[in-house]
Amino acid sequence: MKKFKCKCKKAARTLWAWYYFIIFSLIFLLLYPAFVVLLRNPRGYGVANRLRQLWARLLFLFTGIIPVITYRCRLDRSRPYVFCANHFSYLDIPVTALVAGPSWRFMAKAELKKIPLLNIFFRTVDISVDRDNAWESFQSYQEGLRSVEQGMNLVVFPEGRISPQAPRLVPFKTGPFRLAIEKQIPIVPLTMLDNWRLLQVNGFRIEGQPGRTRVIVHEPIETKGLTVSEVSALRQRVFELIANDLKQVSVHE
Repeated sequence: MKKFKCKCKKAARTLWAWYYFIIFSLIFLLLYPAFVVLLRNPRGYGVANRLRQLWARLLFLFTGIIPVITYRCRLDRSRPYVFCANHFSYLDIPVTALVAGPSWRFMAKAELKKIPLLNIFFRTVDISVDRDNAWESFQSYQEGLRSVEQGMNLVVFPEGRISPQAPRLVPFKTGPFRLAIEKQIPIVPLTMLDNWRLLQVNGFRIEGQPGRTRVIVHEPIETKGLTVSEVSALRQRVFELIANDLKQVSVHE
């Protein structure tokens, strides 16, 4: 009986995960014509981002995901930030979209540029980063610099990929911290506590369940006065801040 219940539970988690991706795709296809129009010109990027936030809210509504976002302080939305979040799940992108405000660009791995239809974002509003190609990586970095000069936020997963050992972090890349120091703009650490439990993908094996997804939006870490020699210290500070959140949750649950 116990084995039967376990099999039923696993089957239910798999069905829910496929349901999640079906709803994700259906909402995207409904909004796709609007994205095509809005993303033809950078002037439409702000509206396109609001549409992406609507996409996330509808997705969560129909799949039973309840975002609970805790701000450690009020963000000044008139200035740009580099949002740095842990990356454990495919839920991370829609969740961070709710935090980033109307003016932002994702910086993410170049593989996303190869996904049909979804690559519309990485050909326009978002920035793909090919870490295996030094020139392409440099170009992406320069594009990020230009974006913050224009007052746009950047949303970065400094692990560079979904961690295979959630809820443990993998080492952070240096790029976003160097960029923040070079432009003297604050880093905002984001800790996503539950996404790895709610949606897990391993090839074609996927499992998930509805529930609360808690996000901690930390107080901005100022970089004014910092130099590139302090990039490693800044990276470590953000890493430890997020890691401590994750550790405290795992201890209490």
